Amino acid sequence: MKGKMTWLSLTVIAMVISLVIAGCATGPAATPAKTQPDLLNQAGFKMYTPSSSQHLAYVQTLPAKKVVSNKYQDRVLYLVCTDPDSKQCFLGDEAAYQRYQQLAIQNSIAQEHHQVSEERSDPEFWGLWLSSQGAR
Repeated sequence: MKGKMTWLSLTVIAMVISLVIAGCATGPAATPAKTQPDLLNQAGFKMYTPSSSQHLAYVQTLPAKKVVSNKYQDRVLYLVCTDPDSKQCFLGDEAAYQRYQQLAIQNSIAQEHHQVSEERSDPEFWGLWLSSQGAR
């Protein structure tokens, strides 16, 4: 009888330790979503501060958080005003814009993988889940 109690106690302790270890195990850490200014900096956009009142007036007409392209001497430049109250904007060339698009796509995909895509209260699901757990 004493041998059975010791075996049972050891089994219970081993199961508790296994559960604790499994509970502490984590997958790869989720990287926080990057902000638009972070992505613009990473893509190679530079902060631009207007040097005249005319340039400032133009920057203040830009839509907030939208990419605006401007063609100047056969060269396309991109402006992004991330804060409508700021007197600065980001300025980048075609290569920076292409990198920004890629980074923005990667960032949105990363966000989608860590968010609940849909909330449901579906009785059918519970039947599927219970049957997957061996319930009848």
